Amino acid sequence: MMTEKKQATRAKTLDPFWKCLECGTTIQAATPPEICPSCNQRCAFKDVSCYTPDCGGPGHIDPQL
Repeated sequence: MMTEKKQATRAKTLDPFWKCLECGTTIQAATPPEICPSCNQRCAFKDVSCYTPDCGGPGHIDPQL
């Protein structure tokens, strides 16, 4: 049986990575923020998560993106 803390940690590691298209900051979150925490602007974000074994699979950033 998995505890709530372990479930939350596991969910966090499976959250996608988002890259700010203005400043390049990468964050891991379930959804991209409205305001970039780094440049404090309303920016577009790109999902740069790895979804294939070639780049490490889930929980990693795809270096090609």
